[in-house]
Amino acid sequence: MSTASVPLRERLPMWREVFGQTMVRLEIEPARDISFHAEGTLCALPGAAYASVSASPVRVARTRSLIAADPVEMLYLITADAPLEVRQNGREHILTPGDSIFVRGGEVSTIECRNQSRFTNIAIALDDLRARYSGADDLAMRVLPRQSDLLGLLHAYVDMLRLRAGATAGAAAPLVAGHIRDLIAAVAAADGPTPPEQPGVKAARLRAIKAAIARELSDPQLGAERVARYCGISPRYIRRLFQDEGSSFSAYVLGERLDRAHRLLLHPGQTTRTIATIAYACGFGDLSYFNRTFRRRFGMTPSDLRGAGV
Repeated sequence: MSTASVPLRERLPMWREVFGQTMVRLEIEPARDISFHAEGTLCALPGAAYASVSASPVRVARTRSLIAADPVEMLYLITADAPLEVRQNGREHILTPGDSIFVRGGEVSTIECRNQSRFTNIAIALDDLRARYSGADDLAMRVLPRQSDLLGLLHAYVDMLRLRAGATAGAAAPLVAGHIRDLIAAVAAADGPTPPEQPGVKAARLRAIKAAIARELSDPQLGAERVARYCGISPRYIRRLFQDEGSSFSAYVLGERLDRAHRLLLHPGQTTRTIATIAYACGFGDLSYFNRTFRRRFGMTPSDLRGAGV
């Protein structure tokens, strides 16, 4: 949703009624003497939801009437790229940009931001979290520093979902919601004795590992040790994640390099580049090895593919 296409006088009423009252159950009050604008995305899943919204300075409130209208109590994990003033149950925090805070949906609360900012709000049903984390009822107003590794995984996973709307469609929705619940439970329990090995945590870590591989794919020296340093985990753990997928780190990297080379060989803008140049650009240090593995993967040599144009 966006207010950009709405006449100025209708922006605030539309955002209040459609986004605030109907979708997220919040009272919205913009800063005085500032033209209100907002835009963002909201995705509702079975037992989980997330929203990413950019807005002018604003104050939002969770009131008793809005709480009463919600059939399920949610727990919210909120972060922003500007300071937030958060109040609930007589407690107050001024949240540093990038840090996150838990806010309980069944209790009156207010959040105020005095700057243009982007909010991320991730929500799960409190009952679902209770089943995963025994301290769920004590999370309200707990602040999580932005340096948290698991918090970074959660936000990276939600950002991926936001950019790839199809990832939450159809039969994938319950699986994605489960991953979000697992990640929030792991974030909440990070200081406890339970290791964060839920499926959602593993899925998010694997997503981060694959993103790091994609960034460094052209380097022939890329190995599990380097990716482990990027992701703050051990090489052994990386290898175990790929093993759980029925693959291996080296097999995945080889497959990604071959797929990239295949795309480049067929790309109209790459016709002036030699096969060797493309192979080296995809991280292959040995041309004969590239030709051999390419033929095994695709049933033809790189030159055959380029000549056939298929």
